[in-house]
Amino acid sequence: MPAFTGRPPDLRARGPLLQVNITVTSAAEDALTAASQPVPPPVQVPALIDTGATGSAIAPGIAQQLGLQPVGVMNVSTPSSSNVPMPVYAIRLLLPNTIMFETTAVEAQLQGQGIGALIGRDVLSQAVLVYIGYANEFTIAM
Repeated sequence: MPAFTGRPPDLRARGPLLQVNITVTSAAEDALTAASQPVPPPVQVPALIDTGATGSAIAPGIAQQLGLQPVGVMNVSTPSSSNVPMPVYAIRLLLPNTIMFETTAVEAQLQGQGIGALIGRDVLSQAVLVYIGYANEFTIAM
């Protein structure tokens, strides 16, 4: 079972952060390859594992960099607003140590948080997350 363990110096203050690559789904990659079209390079961003987020989210601009088209719209509630319609994209998340998840993610404003993506419970429902606060350590595995 592939796993990644993070030991950030500020786990309590910043949360479980890790670098991820966001890319097109494997089906989209296969379709582009079959059509002899280039596959866009992954977009690397810092991501926060957020057990309070129902689903995953990506920062504005990432979908455009990857040439993604929305697969739907989701009404999202945040601490400051409710029922905000946001586009949803099919993506592949590539975590360290060959951990990969295919999911959908809303495009959400994440500025001011120092992250480009949130990893929500849609991904965590397919994973094992261990958070050891006193050791300043977390592990995610699939």
